[in-house]
Amino acid sequence: MNVIRQNLYYSNEKKVNPYYFDGDVIIREIYNESNSNDQEVYFVEFARSALTTIHYHETEQFLVPLYGNGVIGEIDINKSNSLADFTFENLTIRSLKVGEIVSIKPNILHFHGASPDQNFSHVAFRKMFEAKPGSEKDEPVHTQTIWGYEMIARAIGSEDRSQILNELNRVSEKIRGAVSTWTIDQKF
Repeated sequence: MNVIRQNLYYSNEKKVNPYYFDGDVIIREIYNESNSNDQEVYFVEFARSALTTIHYHETEQFLVPLYGNGVIGEIDINKSNSLADFTFENLTIRSLKVGEIVSIKPNILHFHGASPDQNFSHVAFRKMFEAKPGSEKDEPVHTQTIWGYEMIARAIGSEDRSQILNELNRVSEKIRGAVSTWTIDQKF
């Protein structure tokens, strides 16, 4: 049979990379290269206030909220000198609510997760491969998610983990503060 069935709640739990998430998160890998030709699919459960760290994907991502109130934020670093220097004017925050489906275009710097008042879960879909112009015979190339950790390491030209984490924590603190303020203003 060509149909592969997976269960959101019982699929393999993936180890959470602490550089990619801020707070308590459980990730279940539903589909990946071992059982899909094209898509990666994750079921992610965020505890209150838990968020992804800032990142972008080389392909479009879809989020389908399943439980609770969530948030998604987009940062426009073109208006500032670097990721670490962004201001609230560079940040747009919106709610993620059950029943909505959110599309995040490729290469958009963003974060998502739980609002401060309750747990949140979503399913995330993203294409694993994309034909890149100029690649040999336009063969599909494995696409990546680029995380804040890697962006900061490149920006400061260092592999010093403590220096990178200090900058990443500074960015994450700004984001947490902005989400808290936004949540109060929205009367979530």
